[in-house]
Amino acid sequence: MNAYIFDVDGVISDPGEKRPTIQGVLDAIANKLSKNEPVALNTGRSLSWVLERVVAPLLLKTKDKTSLQNLFAVGEKGGTWLTFDKNGEMEQHKDDSISIPSELQNRVKQLVHDEFSDTTFYDDSKQTMVSTEMIDGLSNEDREQKYRPAQEKIVQKFEELLKERKIQGSFKVDPTTIATDIENKHVGKDFAIKRILTWLKSRNVMPEKFIAFGDSKSDIPMAEELHKQGLSVKFVFVGNKSHINLADYPFPITITNAEYEQGTLEYLNQK
Repeated sequence: MNAYIFDVDGVISDPGEKRPTIQGVLDAIANKLSKNEPVALNTGRSLSWVLERVVAPLLLKTKDKTSLQNLFAVGEKGGTWLTFDKNGEMEQHKDDSISIPSELQNRVKQLVHDEFSDTTFYDDSKQTMVSTEMIDGLSNEDREQKYRPAQEKIVQKFEELLKERKIQGSFKVDPTTIATDIENKHVGKDFAIKRILTWLKSRNVMPEKFIAFGDSKSDIPMAEELHKQGLSVKFVFVGNKSHINLADYPFPITITNAEYEQGTLEYLNQK
């Protein structure tokens, strides 16, 4: 048995449209679930976003609701998570020990509104972190020419805000493909892996191999954490090929020919 762990943006959903646009990916995931293969979603997104844009359309493709007990979704890089019982009933969970000061949340919200609203918006749906995100519908060209330069400035300003408040030891700034977050220093794609492993243990399931999918270097800590724990793992990279170096990692990496959702489907169709 393999376990499949997917980053969401750029892997299951289109980076610009921010929703699944290639339905074959969800069909393939539903097929894995029906075969009792564990599937986990590992994202910085809020659970409400994951539910609306990924889980809801996935449920429509799942004929046997009992297979949903094989699905686990981690949001906010480990701060929130979603499980299903043996009857397919959903349960949501949150780590209340992770908190961003409300004053900082308000300052970031105002900053984005005043200086970066042409490329970026503040995500009010997050429960445990501060998150700003690229506005919907930007083309690949606009992402590179407009959002990327804006994101560099956002990162700099966020780091200054942490230093001004002398809380840089407790929180960190994390830029990804389409978002820039301020989060508790413990959370991340690797922290979320620990949630996934705890879930598998609670179900007495231990896969022979883990296959983790990502589209940026910020996703690689998923595989690094699994490798660190002595587990067999392969990382499937579906992002821009120039952004990764195979020689840097002690576990196998597959780089798909196609990119983003198409790359994910390319790999799943081979299995």
